[in-house]
Amino acid sequence: MPYTDKPQDVLRDITPKKEPYPVYLLAGEEEYFTDKIEKKIVSTYMTEEASDFNYTLLYGNSTSIPEIVTASSRVPIMSDRTIVVVREAQELLKGQSDEDQSLGALSPIIKNINKYNILILCFKQKKPNRRSAITKLIEKVGLYVESKEIRDYKIEQYIAPLAETHGLQLTFEAIKVVAEHIGTDIQRMDSEMEKLATALPPDQRQRVTQEHVLKYTGLNKEYSVFDLRKALAQKDRARSMRIAMMLAADARRTPIQMIIPVLFSYFANLLVAFYSPDRSQQGVMRHLDLKNSFMVKDYMAGLQRYGAGKVTQIISYLRYCDARSKGMYSDDGEPEEILIDLVLFILN
Repeated sequence: MPYTDKPQDVLRDITPKKEPYPVYLLAGEEEYFTDKIEKKIVSTYMTEEASDFNYTLLYGNSTSIPEIVTASSRVPIMSDRTIVVVREAQELLKGQSDEDQSLGALSPIIKNINKYNILILCFKQKKPNRRSAITKLIEKVGLYVESKEIRDYKIEQYIAPLAETHGLQLTFEAIKVVAEHIGTDIQRMDSEMEKLATALPPDQRQRVTQEHVLKYTGLNKEYSVFDLRKALAQKDRARSMRIAMMLAADARRTPIQMIIPVLFSYFANLLVAFYSPDRSQQGVMRHLDLKNSFMVKDYMAGLQRYGAGKVTQIISYLRYCDARSKGMYSDDGEPEEILIDLVLFILN
Protein backbone atom coordinates (compact mmCIF):
# COMPACT_ATOMS: atom_id res chain seq x y z
CA MET A 1 0.00 0.00 0.00
CA PRO A 2 2.44 2.71 -1.18
CA TYR A 3 -0.34 5.31 -1.43
CA THR A 4 -3.65 5.65 0.36
CA ASP A 5 -6.30 8.30 0.84
CA LYS A 6 -7.82 6.46 3.81
CA PRO A 7 -6.02 7.93 6.86
CA GLN A 8 -8.36 6.21 9.32
CA ASP A 9 -7.24 2.83 8.03
CA VAL A 10 -3.62 3.89 8.52
CA LEU A 11 -4.32 4.94 12.11
CA ARG A 12 -5.96 1.60 12.83
CA ASP A 13 -3.05 -0.34 11.34
CA ILE A 14 -0.35 1.38 13.40
CA THR A 15 0.21 -1.17 16.16
CA PRO A 16 3.29 -2.55 17.96
CA LYS A 17 2.72 -5.92 16.27
CA LYS A 18 2.97 -4.47 12.76
CA GLU A 19 6.27 -3.32 11.30
CA PRO A 20 6.22 0.38 10.38
CA TYR A 21 7.17 1.75 6.98
CA PRO A 22 10.67 3.30 6.87
CA VAL A 23 9.28 6.50 5.28
CA TYR A 24 5.91 8.21 5.69
CA LEU A 25 4.78 11.16 3.60
CA LEU A 26 1.72 12.75 5.25
CA ALA A 27 -0.24 15.45 3.41
CA GLY A 28 -3.72 16.68 2.48
CA GLU A 29 -6.43 19.15 3.41
CA GLU A 30 -7.50 17.44 6.65
CA GLU A 31 -4.46 18.32 8.73
CA TYR A 32 -5.99 16.64 11.76
CA PHE A 33 -5.07 13.24 10.32
CA THR A 34 -1.54 14.35 9.46
CA ASP A 35 -0.95 15.31 13.09
CA LYS A 36 -2.74 12.25 14.45
CA ILE A 37 -0.82 9.75 12.33
CA GLU A 38 2.53 11.37 13.09
CA LYS A 39 1.90 11.28 16.84
CA LYS A 40 0.63 7.70 16.79
CA ILE A 41 3.69 6.47 14.88
CA VAL A 42 5.96 8.09 17.45
CA SER A 43 4.00 6.89 20.49
CA THR A 44 3.73 3.34 19.10
CA TYR A 45 7.33 2.79 18.00
CA MET A 46 9.33 4.98 20.38
CA THR A 47 9.43 4.68 24.16
CA GLU A 48 9.74 7.78 26.27
CA GLU A 49 12.99 6.51 27.78
CA ALA A 50 14.60 6.04 24.36
CA SER A 51 13.35 9.29 22.84
CA ASP A 52 16.15 11.48 24.24
CA PHE A 53 18.72 9.85 21.95
CA ASN A 54 16.60 8.42 19.15
CA TYR A 55 13.83 10.92 18.37
CA THR A 56 14.49 14.03 16.29
CA LEU A 57 11.89 16.72 15.59
CA LEU A 58 12.69 19.18 12.79
CA TYR A 59 10.71 22.00 11.14
CA GLY A 60 10.85 22.76 7.44
CA ASN A 61 11.46 26.48 7.94
CA SER A 62 14.47 25.96 10.22
CA THR A 63 16.17 22.83 8.88
CA SER A 64 17.90 21.70 5.71
CA ILE A 65 18.03 18.58 3.57
CA PRO A 66 21.57 17.72 4.78
CA GLU A 67 20.39 17.96 8.39
CA ILE A 68 17.46 15.62 7.65
CA VAL A 69 19.85 13.17 5.92
CA THR A 70 22.24 13.25 8.88
CA ALA A 71 19.47 12.67 11.43
CA SER A 72 18.00 9.82 9.35
CA SER A 73 21.40 8.11 9.11
CA ARG A 74 21.93 7.76 12.84
CA VAL A 75 22.22 4.35 14.46
CA PRO A 76 19.78 3.67 17.34
CA ILE A 77 21.19 3.99 20.86
CA MET A 78 19.69 1.54 23.37
CA SER A 79 16.57 1.35 21.23
CA ASP A 80 15.11 -0.66 18.34
CA ARG A 81 14.99 2.34 16.02
CA THR A 82 15.30 6.08 15.47
CA ILE A 83 12.48 8.36 14.35
CA VAL A 84 12.93 11.64 12.49
CA VAL A 85 9.88 13.89 12.09
CA VAL A 86 9.91 16.88 9.74
CA ARG A 87 6.90 19.10 10.36
CA GLU A 88 5.89 21.88 7.95
CA ALA A 89 7.91 20.07 5.28
CA GLN A 90 6.32 22.23 2.58
CA GLU A 91 8.71 24.99 3.68
CA LEU A 92 11.53 22.98 2.10
CA LEU A 93 9.90 23.65 -1.28
CA LYS A 94 9.90 27.44 -0.99
CA GLY A 95 11.73 29.15 -3.78
CA GLN A 96 11.95 25.92 -5.77
CA SER A 97 9.86 25.26 -8.86
CA ASP A 98 10.83 21.58 -8.98
CA GLU A 99 10.18 19.21 -6.06
CA ASP A 100 12.87 16.84 -7.30
CA GLN A 101 15.32 19.73 -7.20
CA SER A 102 14.46 20.63 -3.60
CA LEU A 103 13.77 17.19 -2.11
CA GLY A 104 15.86 15.11 -4.49
CA ALA A 105 18.83 15.16 -2.10
CA LEU A 106 16.78 12.90 0.17
CA SER A 107 16.85 10.14 -2.46
CA PRO A 108 20.04 8.39 -1.24
CA ILE A 109 18.84 8.10 2.35
CA ILE A 110 15.35 7.02 1.29
CA LYS A 111 16.77 4.35 -1.05
CA ASN A 112 19.05 2.99 1.67
CA ILE A 113 17.07 3.65 4.83
CA ASN A 114 17.02 0.53 6.99
CA LYS A 115 14.34 -1.02 9.13
CA TYR A 116 15.75 0.61 12.24
CA ASN A 117 14.90 4.13 11.05
CA ILE A 118 11.61 5.93 10.40
CA LEU A 119 11.43 9.23 8.52
CA ILE A 120 8.11 11.12 8.67
CA LEU A 121 7.58 14.09 6.32
CA CYS A 122 4.52 16.16 7.27
CA PHE A 123 3.19 18.59 4.67
CA LYS A 124 0.60 21.25 5.54
CA GLN A 125 -1.45 23.30 3.05
CA LYS A 126 0.68 22.27 0.06
CA LYS A 127 0.85 18.61 -0.92
CA PRO A 128 3.63 17.10 -3.05
CA ASN A 129 3.11 16.19 -6.67
CA ARG A 130 2.65 12.43 -6.97
CA ARG A 131 4.25 12.51 -10.40
CA SER A 132 7.60 13.79 -9.10
CA ALA A 133 10.47 11.30 -8.92
CA ILE A 134 11.00 11.80 -5.18
CA THR A 135 7.33 11.12 -4.41
CA LYS A 136 7.35 8.01 -6.58
CA LEU A 137 10.43 6.82 -4.70
CA ILE A 138 8.73 7.37 -1.34
CA GLU A 139 5.70 5.41 -2.54
CA LYS A 140 8.01 2.59 -3.63
CA VAL A 141 9.76 2.15 -0.27
CA GLY A 142 7.34 3.79 2.15
CA LEU A 143 3.78 5.11 2.45
CA TYR A 144 2.16 8.28 1.14
CA VAL A 145 -0.98 9.14 3.12
CA GLU A 146 -3.23 11.80 1.63
CA SER A 147 -5.96 13.09 3.95
CA LYS A 148 -8.53 14.57 1.58
CA GLU A 149 -11.10 17.17 2.59
CA ILE A 150 -14.12 15.51 4.16
CA ARG A 151 -17.34 16.22 2.27
CA ASP A 152 -20.53 16.93 4.22
CA TYR A 153 -22.33 13.89 2.87
CA LYS A 154 -19.47 11.58 3.92
CA ILE A 155 -18.94 12.77 7.49
CA GLU A 156 -21.05 10.06 9.13
CA GLN A 157 -18.72 7.30 7.95
CA TYR A 158 -15.86 8.98 9.84
CA ILE A 159 -17.68 9.23 13.18
CA ALA A 160 -17.90 5.58 14.23
CA PRO A 161 -14.20 4.79 13.54
CA LEU A 162 -13.14 7.95 15.35
CA ALA A 163 -15.32 7.06 18.34
CA GLU A 164 -13.81 3.57 18.39
CA THR A 165 -10.34 5.04 18.91
CA HIS A 166 -11.71 6.34 22.23
CA GLY A 167 -13.29 3.00 23.11
CA LEU A 168 -16.81 4.12 22.21
CA GLN A 169 -19.62 2.47 20.21
CA LEU A 170 -22.22 5.04 19.09
CA THR A 171 -25.79 4.19 18.17
CA PHE A 172 -27.13 5.29 14.78
CA GLU A 173 -29.05 8.15 16.45
CA ALA A 174 -25.94 9.30 18.34
CA ILE A 175 -23.95 9.39 15.09
CA LYS A 176 -26.68 11.56 13.55
CA VAL A 177 -26.50 14.00 16.48
CA VAL A 178 -22.73 14.31 16.20
CA ALA A 179 -22.92 14.85 12.42
CA GLU A 180 -25.69 17.43 12.80
CA HIS A 181 -23.94 19.52 15.44
CA ILE A 182 -20.30 19.27 14.37
CA GLY A 183 -20.35 18.82 10.62
CA THR A 184 -16.90 18.23 9.09
CA ASP A 185 -14.84 19.71 11.95
CA ILE A 186 -12.93 16.50 12.66
CA GLN A 187 -10.68 18.12 15.29
CA ARG A 188 -13.67 19.19 17.36
CA MET A 189 -15.25 15.79 16.87
CA ASP A 190 -12.18 14.12 18.34
CA SER A 191 -12.32 16.47 21.32
CA GLU A 192 -15.99 15.71 21.97
CA MET A 193 -15.37 11.94 21.75
CA GLU A 194 -12.59 12.35 24.30
CA LYS A 195 -15.04 14.12 26.63
CA LEU A 196 -17.49 11.25 26.25
CA ALA A 197 -14.86 8.62 26.95
CA THR A 198 -13.81 10.46 30.10
CA ALA A 199 -17.34 11.06 31.38
CA LEU A 200 -18.97 7.70 30.67
CA PRO A 201 -18.43 4.70 32.95
CA PRO A 202 -16.94 1.63 31.17
CA ASP A 203 -20.24 -0.27 31.05
CA GLN A 204 -21.90 2.52 29.02
CA ARG A 205 -19.16 3.07 26.45
CA GLN A 206 -20.29 0.16 24.28
CA ARG A 207 -23.69 1.72 23.59
CA VAL A 208 -23.47 5.50 23.51
CA THR A 209 -26.88 7.05 22.87
CA GLN A 210 -27.85 10.50 21.66
CA GLU A 211 -28.83 11.33 25.26
CA HIS A 212 -25.26 10.55 26.36
CA VAL A 213 -23.86 12.72 23.58
CA LEU A 214 -26.01 15.72 24.47
CA LYS A 215 -25.48 15.32 28.21
CA TYR A 216 -21.72 14.91 28.36
CA THR A 217 -20.50 17.09 25.49
CA GLY A 218 -20.92 20.69 24.40
CA LEU A 219 -23.23 19.74 21.55
CA ASN A 220 -26.44 20.80 23.28
CA LYS A 221 -25.42 24.43 23.35
CA GLU A 222 -27.51 27.07 21.66
CA TYR A 223 -26.65 27.92 18.08
CA SER A 224 -24.63 31.04 17.35
CA VAL A 225 -24.26 33.30 14.34
CA PHE A 226 -21.00 31.47 13.57
CA ASP A 227 -22.90 28.20 13.26
CA LEU A 228 -25.17 29.95 10.76
CA ARG A 229 -22.19 31.28 8.83
CA LYS A 230 -20.69 27.78 8.59
CA ALA A 231 -23.99 26.26 7.43
CA LEU A 232 -24.38 28.95 4.78
CA ALA A 233 -20.79 28.49 3.64
CA GLN A 234 -21.58 24.83 3.01
CA LYS A 235 -24.95 25.80 1.50
CA ASP A 236 -26.63 23.29 3.80
CA ARG A 237 -30.24 24.37 3.33
CA ALA A 238 -31.86 22.31 6.08
CA ARG A 239 -29.27 23.20 8.71
CA SER A 240 -29.17 26.90 7.71
CA MET A 241 -32.93 27.25 8.00
CA ARG A 242 -33.04 25.40 11.31
CA ILE A 243 -30.36 27.63 12.82
CA ALA A 244 -31.94 30.77 11.36
CA MET A 245 -35.31 29.93 12.88
CA MET A 246 -33.72 29.25 16.28
CA LEU A 247 -31.82 32.55 16.18
CA ALA A 248 -34.91 34.41 15.01
CA ALA A 249 -36.93 32.95 17.89
CA ASP A 250 -34.40 34.34 20.36
CA ALA A 251 -33.78 37.78 18.86
CA ARG A 252 -33.03 39.27 22.28
CA ARG A 253 -29.93 37.08 22.69
CA THR A 254 -28.82 37.35 19.06
CA PRO A 255 -30.29 40.47 17.44
CA ILE A 256 -30.19 40.66 13.68
CA GLN A 257 -27.99 43.76 13.96
CA MET A 258 -25.31 41.42 15.32
CA ILE A 259 -25.88 38.71 12.70
CA ILE A 260 -25.70 40.84 9.56
CA PRO A 261 -22.14 42.20 10.15
CA VAL A 262 -20.77 38.68 10.65
CA LEU A 263 -22.38 37.45 7.41
CA PHE A 264 -21.36 40.62 5.57
CA SER A 265 -17.73 40.14 6.60
CA TYR A 266 -17.78 36.53 5.41
CA PHE A 267 -19.30 37.22 1.99
CA ALA A 268 -17.15 40.32 1.45
CA ASN A 269 -14.03 38.23 2.07
CA LEU A 270 -15.44 35.45 -0.10
CA LEU A 271 -15.79 37.91 -2.98
CA VAL A 272 -12.14 38.92 -2.51
CA ALA A 273 -11.19 35.23 -2.53
CA PHE A 274 -12.83 34.80 -5.95
CA TYR A 275 -10.22 37.16 -7.38
CA SER A 276 -7.24 35.53 -5.68
CA PRO A 277 -4.53 34.72 -8.27
CA ASP A 278 -4.16 31.34 -6.54
CA ARG A 279 -7.41 29.73 -5.38
CA SER A 280 -5.73 26.83 -3.60
CA GLN A 281 -6.18 26.71 0.18
CA GLN A 282 -2.73 28.16 0.70
CA GLY A 283 -3.29 30.85 -1.94
CA VAL A 284 -6.61 31.95 -0.40
CA MET A 285 -5.05 32.04 3.07
CA ARG A 286 -2.32 34.30 1.78
CA HIS A 287 -4.71 36.51 -0.21
CA LEU A 288 -7.05 37.01 2.78
CA ASP A 289 -4.17 37.20 5.27
CA LEU A 290 -5.57 34.35 7.35
CA LYS A 291 -3.36 32.91 10.06
CA ASN A 292 -4.30 29.22 10.03
CA SER A 293 -5.92 26.63 7.81
CA PHE A 294 -8.95 26.22 10.11
CA MET A 295 -10.06 29.78 9.28
CA VAL A 296 -9.92 29.21 5.53
CA LYS A 297 -12.22 26.16 5.37
CA ASP A 298 -15.45 28.17 5.22
CA TYR A 299 -14.04 30.23 2.35
CA MET A 300 -12.98 27.14 0.41
CA ALA A 301 -16.51 25.75 0.91
CA GLY A 302 -18.04 29.03 -0.30
CA LEU A 303 -15.83 29.11 -3.39
CA GLN A 304 -17.18 25.70 -4.37
CA ARG A 305 -20.84 26.45 -3.72
CA TYR A 306 -21.33 30.08 -4.81
CA GLY A 307 -20.41 32.17 -7.82
CA ALA A 308 -18.88 35.65 -7.73
CA GLY A 309 -22.05 37.12 -9.25
CA LYS A 310 -24.27 35.55 -6.59
CA VAL A 311 -21.94 36.73 -3.82
CA THR A 312 -22.19 40.28 -5.16
CA GLN A 313 -26.00 40.02 -5.01
CA ILE A 314 -25.82 38.65 -1.46
CA ILE A 315 -23.67 41.57 -0.31
CA SER A 316 -26.19 44.00 -1.83
CA TYR A 317 -29.07 42.17 -0.13
CA LEU A 318 -27.24 42.21 3.20
CA ARG A 319 -27.05 46.01 2.94
CA TYR A 320 -30.76 46.11 2.15
CA CYS A 321 -31.62 43.88 5.14
CA ASP A 322 -29.42 45.99 7.39
CA ALA A 323 -31.39 49.05 6.33
CA ARG A 324 -34.69 47.19 6.89
CA SER A 325 -33.62 46.18 10.39
CA LYS A 326 -33.06 49.87 11.19
CA GLY A 327 -36.51 50.92 9.98
CA MET A 328 -35.40 52.62 6.78
CA TYR A 329 -38.23 51.11 4.71
CA SER A 330 -41.96 51.25 5.37
CA ASP A 331 -42.25 47.45 5.06
CA ASP A 332 -39.33 46.85 7.40
CA GLY A 333 -40.88 43.71 8.95
CA GLU A 334 -40.06 41.97 12.19
CA PRO A 335 -36.40 41.00 12.83
CA GLU A 336 -37.20 37.29 12.54
CA GLU A 337 -38.85 37.85 9.14
CA ILE A 338 -35.83 39.77 7.89
CA LEU A 339 -33.43 37.02 8.95
CA ILE A 340 -35.46 34.25 7.32
CA ASP A 341 -35.81 36.32 4.12
CA LEU A 342 -32.06 36.90 4.11
CA VAL A 343 -31.16 33.23 4.56
CA LEU A 344 -33.62 32.18 1.84
CA PHE A 345 -32.13 34.76 -0.54
CA ILE A 346 -28.61 33.47 0.13
CA LEU A 347 -29.57 29.84 -0.41
CA ASN A 348 -31.67 30.38 -3.56
